[in-house]
Amino acid sequence: MAKPIFKQAEFFITVKSADKILKAVYPEIAFLGRSNVGKSSLINALLGKKNLALTSSSPGKTRGINYFLVDKKYFFVDLPGYGFAKISKAERIKWQNLIESYLLKSKLLKILCLLIDSRREEFMESDLQMIDWLQYHEKPFIILLTKTDKLSKNKMAHTLKKYQDYFPDNHVLPFSIKDKKLIMDTALFLKKFLT
Repeated sequence: MAKPIFKQAEFFITVKSADKILKAVYPEIAFLGRSNVGKSSLINALLGKKNLALTSSSPGKTRGINYFLVDKKYFFVDLPGYGFAKISKAERIKWQNLIESYLLKSKLLKILCLLIDSRREEFMESDLQMIDWLQYHEKPFIILLTKTDKLSKNKMAHTLKKYQDYFPDNHVLPFSIKDKKLIMDTALFLKKFLT
């Protein structure tokens, strides 16, 4: 059995306002995506923990920035989801400002993982807007296509190629919490940004 890439992880802190965002301490990998795209499940899978990041069948569970201390020398940062969460306009603006503040302030962000549901037939406007923002601010990011176990092999290959063709300057990786090889491959890929 393969050794885990990340050996130890624990919840560190939740931040709900921009002025509380942690100053640079450890290298960071951040995770961002539409509500219910599977961020918490992905983080748990990468870290080999079942309930470290709280998951929910209803969108909008992550209402702040959650920091997880990994191997006592890295942070995994779970950002609030964007998109269709049933929240007020004021709350949505607050989340957006929190996300943008983190991305602009973080000095040790090594890579941002933008999660997109692989089952989407078309590009979502909110995802494209986020990508435009990241490119404009020259933030390094990769795209993780989640829930690939829900697609046939042919459909997954087509979807992966579509994203790779559309975003040739970014790594696009498939991911499923049910596929141990994809979990291992993704963890190994992310670890490279921390060394």
